[in-house]
Amino acid sequence: MPEISKFRMLLTCVLGIVATIGIARFAYTPMIPEMARGTGLSESVAGYLAAANYAGYLSGALLISFIHSLALKARLYKIGLLTAVLTSMAMALTTLEPLWYLLRYLSGLSSSAGMLLGGGLLMHWLMKRNHKAELGIFFSGLGIGIVITAILAVIIKDIFTWDQQWLIYGGVTLLLILPVWFWLPDFTAEQSLAKHSKQHIALPSSFMPVLQLAYFCAGAGYVISATFLITIAENIDALAGQGWMIWLVAGLSCAPASAFWDKVANNTGQWQALFAAYLLNALSILILLLSHQLVAVIISALIYGASFIGIVSMMLSMVGRLFPDNPSKPMSRLTFSYGIAQVIAPAVVGLMAEYYGNFDNGLILTLIVMLTGSAALLFAQRIEQRAELTATIRHNA
Repeated sequence: MPEISKFRMLLTCVLGIVATIGIARFAYTPMIPEMARGTGLSESVAGYLAAANYAGYLSGALLISFIHSLALKARLYKIGLLTAVLTSMAMALTTLEPLWYLLRYLSGLSSSAGMLLGGGLLMHWLMKRNHKAELGIFFSGLGIGIVITAILAVIIKDIFTWDQQWLIYGGVTLLLILPVWFWLPDFTAEQSLAKHSKQHIALPSSFMPVLQLAYFCAGAGYVISATFLITIAENIDALAGQGWMIWLVAGLSCAPASAFWDKVANNTGQWQALFAAYLLNALSILILLLSHQLVAVIISALIYGASFIGIVSMMLSMVGRLFPDNPSKPMSRLTFSYGIAQVIAPAVVGLMAEYYGNFDNGLILTLIVMLTGSAALLFAQRIEQRAELTATIRHNA
């Protein structure tokens, strides 16, 4: 098979993440009210199904961290693509809750394949061919997926039944994965990167736990804003019944932002750009806390979409460059921390909202968590800088 171009490789992996996360994962959000009307799906079961999806995502992240073979990663990536299609379509074929749990769990596994295996394979391919290891364009697939799902939901929700809508989402996913299936390079012939080719410093064991703490905090900021943006929007008279449109605003902001953050990182340095993204994410939470006016919610959504995708793309790209021998492993460890926050944070803030009767205290807690994450990020930077200084001194000795 002839070598594919950089553009086609990027497009291949972007389509993969749009299919496995943009559709297979995000389509569930607009489907909750549709399933509630069509099947009597309760809010509690809807929450449990979301938790099953997160559990699948976490399981996938943990599993991928132990896989080293490029060929096996490529095979599992393709299985993940197919799983995204089948689990979406199969949701339409049953009303049995246990089967729904299984399907959402498997869908979560496919999402981890699209994100981590796709990102790891892309990063290896780029570095192996001496391209810059930037994943900004790759992570734009998250925003593209949000936009596609939001627009599709508006088009089909009043025309088709809930089960037909799931089949449509599955059909769109199938169309997305077909070019990925045929364009993905043959990684069985790929050789691992030379161990000295990229990593020039030995990072201490404390580096990854501190970075995981920072990313855990970012996960809390992501999931709380995603949840409460829609809830707050629904409480605004001008947006009653149109809360999903605020998520569309976030998606439109998210789609181009990852490539923008790559340029910022090139100009300011990766740590400075990451810190700026953390502070912007905290600002989006602060805006929600200070005002529930329509303009404020829209501004918050714009800042949120641009900042959370910047954190994800820059963080995973950075550890991929720092650990080039097996980039999927540190990416998986970080994603596991991010995912745990997505399980814990909504439960804690939800309980606080029920107890206090509003989300203000939950938003204050989330803001504190994001600021803690910013501090952890600065600490991780200092660890890396000290390790680099030590390596320089030893080299010159």
